[in-house]
Amino acid sequence: MSHEKQAALMQRRNFLKFIGKAGLSLPLLQASSLGAGMLLSRQALAADTAQRRVIFIYVPDGTPLGASYSFLPSSNLTLKACSQPLEAVKDECVFFRSRSDASKGIEIIGGGGHGNSQRVLGAFADGVSGTVDLALEETVGATSPVASLRLGVRTRNLDPVSARWYSGVTDYQDNPQTAFEKLFGGAVDTSPIGARRDKKRLEINQAALAKIKTKLGTYELQRLEQHQAAIEKLKTDIDSTSSSSTPMGCSDPTFNPGGLSADLVDSEFTNLFALQTENAILALKCDITRVVTIQLGTHQSDFGVTGLDADYHTSVHSGNLDFYAEYRTYFSERIAHLIQRLKTEDDPNGGKMIDSTLVVQVTDMGDGGSHTGVDAAFMFAGGGTAVNRGTMVAADNHHQLLDTAVDYMGVHGVISPYSSTGPVNGVLV
Repeated sequence: MSHEKQAALMQRRNFLKFIGKAGLSLPLLQASSLGAGMLLSRQALAADTAQRRVIFIYVPDGTPLGASYSFLPSSNLTLKACSQPLEAVKDECVFFRSRSDASKGIEIIGGGGHGNSQRVLGAFADGVSGTVDLALEETVGATSPVASLRLGVRTRNLDPVSARWYSGVTDYQDNPQTAFEKLFGGAVDTSPIGARRDKKRLEINQAALAKIKTKLGTYELQRLEQHQAAIEKLKTDIDSTSSSSTPMGCSDPTFNPGGLSADLVDSEFTNLFALQTENAILALKCDITRVVTIQLGTHQSDFGVTGLDADYHTSVHSGNLDFYAEYRTYFSERIAHLIQRLKTEDDPNGGKMIDSTLVVQVTDMGDGGSHTGVDAAFMFAGGGTAVNRGTMVAADNHHQLLDTAVDYMGVHGVISPYSSTGPVNGVLV
């Protein structure tokens, strides 16, 4: 991260501490982009973070004998067996190795094991009660038509098992057609969603400012009034320039134009993933949401894929590493497909979707055969010029990675950091 961005980040966090001491409640901070540190200047309000998106993708049961054995590339990004399908897109990827042992992957805070699909998205450790995608609902998702979109591929409504511990967890939608209909069913609003979101964000900020004003002294009040003037000017600018058209394909979207089988059976895993990928991309492109989570299978890995040996759980514990590796390589193929689609899909704001979308691959174990929580395979992809792609970066644990993803989305100091050390150095430019 550049010196200028580090200074800006420190300024934002100091500002949050400042208004926190003024007595403003945390829920109000979380409900406004003021709480995300977005009111430091007019430039900050108009920053490109407003156009960024994130896709979290959960892969169950780690990788054979841990990331160091079968997934983590060498220092020159020579890929291993289970990451080989990423060869064509590795220049978009950021791989993570342990800071304490450069030969291994990172640590999962709280350990590995079944039932941790929510843990690897941030919950149940270090006092964090919610997952990163649900937390982002309260900030970048607060003004989206869908605060966050949770899609599944053969989760069979068994996950998240952690719902019994965290009541805020919602199920993943496994049926791609149902997901599509919920997103696009009925008449589609063709007015510019982005402009409406910007205006709503400013209204939330204005309400937050009105509350803060009653808590501050003269100097602080003058400072915030400068921000308020910037907000009013930006709102006027949005009103005068909000005639942008609906992105191509969003006014009349169609489900499954390629005619893929959408039967909810294990044998259609590949097609179901492809259909959910299209749902995710369309929802992001049409500005219906900025936060998507896709879960592959169940935490118990009790599903199969046509052409692969045994069901996944049996392959992990069969003692035959080839069976296990076949599945893990297959999952990398699916993720490579997602990245490739983002690389080819036009972004309504210019460029391709990969330029403004960060893919965050998480998993619940290092080695699924031994249920370990160390040497785990975590990876980023995409994110455009804001991310130092085509690299391998040292990190301590998966909460640092979640904190980095949150930072990418422009949220600082409210729902992050997930770890006490903050974002990983060397990822965000």
